[in-house]
Amino acid sequence: VLYGLCEQQLSKQAHYDFGLRNILSVLRTMGASKRANPDKSETFLVMRCLRDMNMSKFVAEDVPLFLSLIDDLFPGLKADKAVFEDVENSMNRLALEKGLQQWPTWLAKCVQLYETYLVRHGIMLVGPTGSGKSCIADMLASALTDLGTKHVIWKMNPKAITAPQMFGRMDAATGDWTDGVFAVLWRRAAKNKNQNTWIVLDGPV
Repeated sequence: VLYGLCEQQLSKQAHYDFGLRNILSVLRTMGASKRANPDKSETFLVMRCLRDMNMSKFVAEDVPLFLSLIDDLFPGLKADKAVFEDVENSMNRLALEKGLQQWPTWLAKCVQLYETYLVRHGIMLVGPTGSGKSCIADMLASALTDLGTKHVIWKMNPKAITAPQMFGRMDAATGDWTDGVFAVLWRRAAKNKNQNTWIVLDGPV
């Protein structure tokens, strides 16, 4: 019901996803939340997961409308956001060490990226130049490394090369396959078992 209303009433954005893939991610998060908080009611956890898992994708003008839809579906129910104490404390400390301003909305986006990272293997950070996208990814990777699991970021510009150069190509005469840049990076990342590698395609959508 909520996603049906979102499709009808929110603005049309290319990155909005209200299909089965999004529902599956929300259900996974709900299950993890219930196991971590068996004393909380399911209605409370459903509302919090639906709100927190979707807020990160909305443009500013759609946020009030989405929150009003949540209030209509769950009248009188209020919930604080999910807290990741270790990750948030690490990000706050690293932000100070790097001389970054601890702007609340920027830090909230860092947490939203972490929440998405827990349930998705492919993530898109969308925003204008200078809005802090790269810093968000770098900060989260640094925080997770600081907590004990090494995270590294490999960046490439997908617009600087052709699609065959990026993914690979098949030789029409011999049938031999040649890996592209992205395929080579993917293979290298898969072989590095002692770290989590994020391959960032840094460029215009």
